[in-house]
Amino acid sequence: MKKVDFQEYKANLISLGIPEEEIYDFTGDVIESFYQRYFDWCVDNIIEYSPIFGVEPAYFYFWDTYRINAVAGKGKSAYRIRFSKPYMEALYGKLGRKGQFFDKTDWVAFKNLQNITPNSLEFLMFQASTIFTFYHEFAHLVQYKDKVFSMNEHSTDDTYSYEKHVFEYDADLNGCQFVSVYFQQFFQEQIPEPYQTDNNYKRLMYLGISSILITQLLFLYGKIYPFQPENLDTDFYTREKSHPHTLVRAKYIIEHYVNVAKANGVKIDFGDTTRNVTIICNEFFKDSGLFKNFIEGFQNHFDEINAYALDLYIGQRNNSNCIKHKIKLFGFNSEG
Repeated sequence: MKKVDFQEYKANLISLGIPEEEIYDFTGDVIESFYQRYFDWCVDNIIEYSPIFGVEPAYFYFWDTYRINAVAGKGKSAYRIRFSKPYMEALYGKLGRKGQFFDKTDWVAFKNLQNITPNSLEFLMFQASTIFTFYHEFAHLVQYKDKVFSMNEHSTDDTYSYEKHVFEYDADLNGCQFVSVYFQQFFQEQIPEPYQTDNNYKRLMYLGISSILITQLLFLYGKIYPFQPENLDTDFYTREKSHPHTLVRAKYIIEHYVNVAKANGVKIDFGDTTRNVTIICNEFFKDSGLFKNFIEGFQNHFDEINAYALDLYIGQRNNSNCIKHKIKLFGFNSEG
């Protein structure tokens, strides 16, 4: 992956009319190498896929703001994806530091896996979350092609729109399938051959989907922020707000993640995946009882969740602007 000259890239952004004060210049940051690495990855991917999907010119940059958020949009002259500086730092603080999670468990198999992976399993969790978010936002560029728009990653109390919920559903599936494919590639390319067992493969796949769900729960329950938000509303809903409820999103994301894996030859199923995701998430949130509340909500609204997920599936199937209908352009197998 080629290192991008950030200063040259920044100059291009400014020439497009993006205010300089909006662009976070990570030069000299104590974790500059971390920012540069992720910046290079995002720019590389947006350069590869934006011409294929006809969303050009398209740019990625870090957003200099106090908000913990990610945004996709299009102005008069360019498409853009931006991740806020505190978004990256909060996620890394919760998920990315070696030893902060797996060294505190009794999971011998994961600890053994920790010893043979580059970086750490915690950093893999961080990567899974950010990969999901990048490709979620990229889907919005495709959905709103040729329109001026702005879409935030996190749910707000905006006026409900069925199409917006369908687009979020579509974007979620795009994000999770890239995490599924990334972990397949990671296993094949980064795990030493003697350790390429079916069980290690499954553990990595379970880790990937758990990372997405953990991130969504951190936002749902306000645990990603430096302070607990006032008037936090976790009540279940269907046809409200800007995004589907996390309970609905979790159901269809896990299903799609597993189906993409199976379409590419990974021997996992929905039942085993759900059980292992439950174990990992319970351990991650064990001091708060938060995941127990999430499971109770899922059980209490099971029929409504399934019904609304089906509504969104039908909406995606019938909306030609969804990235689902162009998925073959990515060049890997989806579950259809």
